[in-house]
Amino acid sequence: MAHDEALVRDVLARARAAVRDELQRLFQDHKRTGYGPLYDQIADYPFREGKGLRPAICFAACRAMGGPDSQATYSAAALELFHNGALLHDDIEDASLFRRGIDTLFRQHGVPIAINVGDASNVFSVSLLLRNVEALGVRKALQILGEVERMSRESVEGQAIELDWIRQGRFDLDDQDYVRMAYKKTCWYTVIAPLRIGVICGSPAGIAAPRETDLLRLLELGLHAGIAFQIHDDLLNLEADETLYGKEISGDLFEGKRTVMLLHFLRTAPQRARDRALRLLRRPRHLKHAGSIEWLHKEMRNAGAFDYGRSLARAYSERALQLEPQVLGFMPEGDDRRFLREMLMYVIDRVK
Repeated sequence: MAHDEALVRDVLARARAAVRDELQRLFQDHKRTGYGPLYDQIADYPFREGKGLRPAICFAACRAMGGPDSQATYSAAALELFHNGALLHDDIEDASLFRRGIDTLFRQHGVPIAINVGDASNVFSVSLLLRNVEALGVRKALQILGEVERMSRESVEGQAIELDWIRQGRFDLDDQDYVRMAYKKTCWYTVIAPLRIGVICGSPAGIAAPRETDLLRLLELGLHAGIAFQIHDDLLNLEADETLYGKEISGDLFEGKRTVMLLHFLRTAPQRARDRALRLLRRPRHLKHAGSIEWLHKEMRNAGAFDYGRSLARAYSERALQLEPQVLGFMPEGDDRRFLREMLMYVIDRVK
């Protein structure tokens, strides 16, 4: 299921550049009259080069509908700011050490500053969305705001589910529990909302605009692509080249994340290994030793948990590819439609 590397690389790079330019303008405008150091801190995560997947999906969907990049720029930049604001808060909640190969912001500046920068990122994502009133008109701007509100609500609910599992020490979970959590936490803000917002940005006005049924169909496609993305992301945390990945390997095991691979291992492991793993996982992060985590990592691999995760991610990606012709059938063929199709393979083929 190898994706078209050249096409995906070019579309992602184009999206990153457009968002970076827009965010630089935003931060420079506010630094003239505001508190400059805050804007340098907000710029930190977005300017550490990430994938740029969410803006790329938004731009590609806009262009596939016949709209120019300018109609999606504010929305794509807002999505990237929202994403990075969420990462700032996630890093604190997870006590993560690195983000994109560099110390997390809270390790550099402390938790209070990192929380404030995350909050500020969300505030300025809204200010970008308000600029859509002039760029796209009131109706589309309000429609996009509605999409972002739904995306934000789903994301914080998904995060709440995962945090409650950790707080309650729950490991009696199955794949459907994981899918429900990841649908909310990951699928909405990684695939569903960027795709729907891009369609809205690029669509013509009046009767030629996509119908609500067209937007509704994007939920199922985004669900399958998003779950494939999240499972593969969890696998990268266990197996990736740390230099390319930009985060600590096995960080999810230190944090006790309920991944598909871990849950599969706990369901199938011999009782003695399961009991030892649970004792380890229930310890606070600072009491988990590297040697114990290495033991759990090896046990999971030997038990076939990694292979199980790869198989499940591939199944979700393949289902998304099966859905693509009917779900995106209202888009004409072209490089942007092709990117959206290739993206369904890229989510399980990437190295970071």
